[in-house]
Amino acid sequence: MTEEIQKNKGVSRRTLVKGAAWSVPVIAAAVATPLAAASGLNDDLVPALSGPITLTLGLGLATINTVNTLTITNNGTDASPAGATAVVQYNPGLLSLNIATVAGVSVGGADGNYTLTLPSIPAGGNLSIGLGTTLDSLLNVGLLTTLLGGPQQVMSATVSGDSVTGNNATSQNVGITLL
Repeated sequence: MTEEIQKNKGVSRRTLVKGAAWSVPVIAAAVATPLAAASGLNDDLVPALSGPITLTLGLGLATINTVNTLTITNNGTDASPAGATAVVQYNPGLLSLNIATVAGVSVGGADGNYTLTLPSIPAGGNLSIGLGTTLDSLLNVGLLTTLLGGPQQVMSATVSGDSVTGNNATSQNVGITLL
């Protein structure tokens, strides 16, 4: 008689509990997979300083080199997470920057050491940021030292916040050199 009552009532509590116990791991696995795929496990941000303009002064006695663009390329297979940073450093005695406004990029720091907070960059995509590099006055003591045989200045850019760290830095000579 108990068996007949159970058949008429439908699904037993025991059957419901067994079914629920099996479904919890399946649901958890289904939810975890999209989150892992979107976490930027294979993003690879690579900086490049480019756009050098070389001007020859006078009778070819000196050249001026400036860098105008920082390009950050995502060579990975995943989009990079928003919030990665790029640090641009140089000697502010010779150069000054007027960093262009780019959607999603915030700029902090001071002349000589800027930190740029980046938006997400899609896999295979890049982000170019105009630096607006200008050389300081020709009467600048640091510039005169460079003209008299001192070393060129170096501008560097370093990215952090991606999953591949072996290619996150670049540098470029900037300044005036006697030929």
